[in-house]
Amino acid sequence: MTVPSSPGGTAVARTARTLAFALVSAPLYVLVAVWFAAPEAEEDLPVLLVAATIGVVVVGWGLAQTLGYRTAPLAFGEDQTVALQRFQTLMLLRFVLTEAPVMLGIAAAFALPYGPWPAVVAVVVGLPALAFHVWPSRRVVDKVATRLESGGVPSGLREAFGHR
Repeated sequence: MTVPSSPGGTAVARTARTLAFALVSAPLYVLVAVWFAAPEAEEDLPVLLVAATIGVVVVGWGLAQTLGYRTAPLAFGEDQTVALQRFQTLMLLRFVLTEAPVMLGIAAAFALPYGPWPAVVAVVVGLPALAFHVWPSRRVVDKVATRLESGGVPSGLREAFGHR
């Protein structure tokens, strides 16, 4: 079954974009809450902690890059609906892998004596990595579609997202 598409993609693709927007923007809302809820800084944020935060974000990005696009090719008889389900599952996996460093930064804001600054660093550094892997851009859709179609069965994913 093929879902009809429009210039902006199918309703399922629009739903995936809405979900991606919610997932990518959530850390900003949480950061605002952390800013007001975290204890005041008792010490200056050490450069080593900033470097470690950047390192953890890079690891999350790398895991999302290597694990977050792995999927079995579509089997004969599987259609666009299956492709869209797998796309969304992979999107959530990439979200988890890139969101984990941000969550660690938020936890550090309450566990360490540096106030909200570990969370600020984690969000500022982690948000681009999160958006890069979660937002259903042409690059992301093409990468998943290529994997799904590697067995010769068309996925219809590019068309569903309006990326012909």
